[in-house]
Amino acid sequence: MEFIEAKTILQRATHGEEWFGIDYNMNLYKGCCHKCIYCDSRSNCYQVEDFDRVRAKKDEIEILNRELKSKRKKV
Repeated sequence: MEFIEAKTILQRATHGEEWFGIDYNMNLYKGCCHKCIYCDSRSNCYQVEDFDRVRAKKDEIEILNRELKSKRKKV
């Protein structure tokens, strides 16, 4: 498996509450090998080069721990 550097794992879901009841999406990799014809992620606006090659994000556990700490609500 090929690994790439990453800054984030979590992305705020823009329509989460109304569509799926979620606040965040978690992206652990970049690319996809399924080649679905209806896939929006293949769009040029996302600027993913070589979309058919799947690459995992490096150090995802450490990045996710850091991001989750910043999302905690203080009581």
